[in-house]
Amino acid sequence: MSRNQQSIWHETCQEQDILSATPARLEFVPELVCDLELCTAKTLHRLQEELNLYRRLYENIPSVYFSLDTTGIILSVNQFGATCLGYTVEQLIEQSVFNLFEQSDKQRLFDAFQELLNTSSNSKIINWEFRLNCSDSKILWVKVVARLLPEEDGNYLRNTNPTDSYPQNKPQILMVLEDITAHKQAEDALRESEQRFHSMANTAPVMLWMAGTDGLFTFFNQSWLKFTGRSIEQQRGLGWLQGVHPQEQEFCQETYDSAFHARGKFEMEYRLMRHDGEYRWILDTGVPRFTPNGKFVGYIGCCIDITERKLAEVALKHSQESVQAQLEEMESLNRLKDEFLSTVSHELRTPLTNMKMAIQMLGIALNQEQNFLTQMAKPQAERSKAARYYEILDNECDREINLISNFLDLQRLDTSAKPLVLETIQVQQWLWRVVELFKARNRNSCQQKLRLSLAPNLPILTCDPFSLERILIELLTNACKFSPPDAEITISAQLKAHNIQFQVINSGVEIPSSELPRIFDKFYRIPSNDPWKQGGTGLGLALVHKLTKHLGGTIEVESGSNLTCFAIQLPLSSEL
Repeated sequence: MSRNQQSIWHETCQEQDILSATPARLEFVPELVCDLELCTAKTLHRLQEELNLYRRLYENIPSVYFSLDTTGIILSVNQFGATCLGYTVEQLIEQSVFNLFEQSDKQRLFDAFQELLNTSSNSKIINWEFRLNCSDSKILWVKVVARLLPEEDGNYLRNTNPTDSYPQNKPQILMVLEDITAHKQAEDALRESEQRFHSMANTAPVMLWMAGTDGLFTFFNQSWLKFTGRSIEQQRGLGWLQGVHPQEQEFCQETYDSAFHARGKFEMEYRLMRHDGEYRWILDTGVPRFTPNGKFVGYIGCCIDITERKLAEVALKHSQESVQAQLEEMESLNRLKDEFLSTVSHELRTPLTNMKMAIQMLGIALNQEQNFLTQMAKPQAERSKAARYYEILDNECDREINLISNFLDLQRLDTSAKPLVLETIQVQQWLWRVVELFKARNRNSCQQKLRLSLAPNLPILTCDPFSLERILIELLTNACKFSPPDAEITISAQLKAHNIQFQVINSGVEIPSSELPRIFDKFYRIPSNDPWKQGGTGLGLALVHKLTKHLGGTIEVESGSNLTCFAIQLPLSSEL
């Protein structure tokens, strides 16, 4: 009886006087039994809650838990595990666990069970990896952990009498299945990736190699092995250096070591012995390899045979040296040519100048003695023989002077670019002076009418005025030669885009379209196109074309409808 409880007897005595009461049989009804029942009920309740908690944990733990007998019959399985396998708990109980695995793995699983049951160590735990064969499960691969389930006293139950079909204490096996499908799939993907890499590497038309984190070479593809004629075992590590030409072995090792320590890319060229004993030039490119998290895992490299390129480089070098020697020789010849032209120019111009001067002096003397100028003013048929001879001599001397001057000027333009002497030109005033100068010099030979046509407000032209004057004088001379007397020759200037265009237009003779592409060739004269027998050197238009190009301009010619037009376009500003 507890201190806080009172018996029935105690309550009765409080209501009656013990002394006056009639003796009667007293009963003591202790309440200890009730207290024990109450305490036991609470304890049982707590235990039941704990059991329920452990039961929920067991049912929902994220793995497959089996308890099996020694033959593999499933005695129990947690709810989560059964669901993962695509079954209910009831469908799995009393079924053989071997039915859950692939046919090819059943024998291995059986052998593993026998090993577990026959082991001498009571705490033996065995790990296996097997494939499942559950049609409704997403789990394909599992890691199996199993051990014998011990009794409460820590001993492991074993069937010591194999002939007894119903031993009193049958041992049980606790087996846990862990889903490793993703891991296995990753392994398969990695293995497949490695196989694909090796397949691609071995079929690649270039030589490939790989090295590990220790710097030693671990892989060479079939192209490399076929090229060197050596096995991969002979090439691994630093064995590949044995095939490198002795003069480049140290260079290759230093280049590779330097890049390896810096974790950088490298390129090197060296000679590698081919399987037939011939050394071939190789371009070897290596790049470091890193994992996605930046960890260095070695190098991968590619080698290509560049022997033909090397031979071409050597040939090109020899060719360049030969070309350089030829250029130097040509420069020497050009210097000699310039010296020759300078000498020839002096030697040719001096006698002609003296001849021209003597002819002029002869004309003065004849005029004083025979009134020679009067004879020259007469028509050609009425002149004296001396006057006719004098005219032939004077004209041919002028022709020879022009021929030599044009020829020497062309040679100088061909051999060296004569520097421009740039000046600013007011086109209207400058062109008027050029035309007046031409009239004065050719008063007797030019019988045509010259007309200027200038556009208003022409901008200032920056050009070499001496070269431009030479061009226009030559075109005017040419126009006078091939135009009938009293015809009109037009000289125009106008702005066209960002250029100034000069035109010299004459009439009387057309240039056949078939001859237009050749009229600027040296010494070319149009056949049967000189009705007035003016003659020419065949160098005038060639010199015009060269000078125009020298000024940075262009020249075009059009001929038709009894008109011929030479058009020159020059940029407003020429460069030195």
